Amino acid sequence: MSVEIKVPSVGESISEVQIGAWHAAEGKWVAQDSEIVELETDKATFDVPAPLDGIIIEILKKTGEMAAVGEVIGYLEEAERPEGAEDPAPEKSPAKTESASAPASDKKATDKKSSTGSGERVMPAAARVMAEKGLSPGDVKGTGPGGRILKED
Repeated sequence: MSVEIKVPSVGESISEVQIGAWHAAEGKWVAQDSEIVELETDKATFDVPAPLDGIIIEILKKTGEMAAVGEVIGYLEEAERPEGAEDPAPEKSPAKTESASAPASDKKATDKKSSTGSGERVMPAAARVMAEKGLSPGDVKGTGPGGRILKED
């Protein structure tokens, strides 16, 4: 039985997230409740746990791509732990807040590319502000984790 991996609702004003990183590749077995994908918003980064033991059969959204709340970003096929598979420790961690003092925005983020050839990553709200001011990612030094460009930059 295959199960959809969907973007969960993370807040009232959040309608879109950026795929931060997949913790497991296609074809890999994952344990229930182990973190399988990291999602990012303007204010927080959080992990989505596996809903059941299984194998990730398809990843629809790659790292750096945008996804709407409720959108299917991958598929997990229910499967028992194969012999010889690593025993991943299920991790349950609360969302890590990146910018607790930033005001909430009800505007929908733009669908601009969120990464450039130089490896910089632009958060959705920052991309919107940069577009309004006619700036490119090369014009702004990112101060977020991993050099990410935040709207405050």
